[in-house]
Amino acid sequence: MKAAVLHEPGVPLPVENLDLEEPRQGEVSVDLVAAGVCHSDYHYIDGHIQPRSLPLVMGHEGAGIVSAVGPGVQSVNPGDSIIFSMDAMCGYCRNCTVGRPALCETYGRSATMPDGTTRFSRDGKPYYQSNGVGTFTERTVVPADSVVKVPDGSPLEKACLIGCAVITGVGSVVNRAKVEAGSTVAVFGCGGVGLNVIQGAVLASAARIIAVDKVDFKLTKAEEMGATHFVNPDKEDAAQRIIELTDGGADYAFEVVGFPAVLEQVFRSVRPGGTAVMVGVQPPDSKITIDAWDLLMDRSLIGAYHGAARPRVDFLWLLELYQQGRLKLDELITRYRPLDEINEAFDDMNKGVVARTVLTFNGG
Repeated sequence: MKAAVLHEPGVPLPVENLDLEEPRQGEVSVDLVAAGVCHSDYHYIDGHIQPRSLPLVMGHEGAGIVSAVGPGVQSVNPGDSIIFSMDAMCGYCRNCTVGRPALCETYGRSATMPDGTTRFSRDGKPYYQSNGVGTFTERTVVPADSVVKVPDGSPLEKACLIGCAVITGVGSVVNRAKVEAGSTVAVFGCGGVGLNVIQGAVLASAARIIAVDKVDFKLTKAEEMGATHFVNPDKEDAAQRIIELTDGGADYAFEVVGFPAVLEQVFRSVRPGGTAVMVGVQPPDSKITIDAWDLLMDRSLIGAYHGAARPRVDFLWLLELYQQGRLKLDELITRYRPLDEINEAFDDMNKGVVARTVLTFNGG
């Protein structure tokens, strides 16, 4: 089977033929139908995120069909449709028990199976898996706790986006920030995740949604998703403009880019009593500086990892909203490509000409 593999940062991903073991205790194998191409995938290539284990089968957002289950697996069966969660959920640790399974203490964030071994290899050499999943591949093996069963016949070539872009964006609004109806919301960065922060703000009945981006295409998509006002930070001070538009600052502002300087702007753009939310993945060891007096004025600065996802619950209601026409997935997908065009998909993303590219496999 073929997989897109990172061997070192700074070079295009080769697509290689790899060997894949059958699932062991508590694991499942999945035939991929579709995988979304996320900017955080590219961060491994451009050095924004330092990969801990190489070579690495890339990709963390995807959906497919269960092909086999290992001993002890009862949650899914061969033939089931699933969406991957980039965070496995044991269901029993403290964080899972209190409703924060994205921070599961049993699994953590690993590039291997829980026992430290890998299922991918080539000529006997182990290959690791991005987020313990690896979706830029025709087939993968993951812990059963990394997949969420969805109804048969679900449009997996679209639903694949729910596992990261959609839940990270929408979940940051409704699960983590808990945006109140009638609020003003600013969104810095209108890529795949930022567009879903905008969708989340619409679902939360925000009164005013301000989209901030340098790329006209992304601002156009932001309007399509429900943004009401638009700011280009290349043309004006984004924080100051938001303060003017909202007569004092946004109630909530979301950083969905992944750079400290932008996060500082986000914090500066919220009113006293407002909340700044860090969604973007920041470079390792990065720091920000904020004015202590501004923080004292009842402002909050919080992180939102994976949209504070409860995948076994959230994926299903998000899919239901799509089927009701209340969540936009089709509009997020600018282009479908085969796995062999993964590097072209990254090029499109970096040029700002796509909202999301989806890789398709096995007839998807």
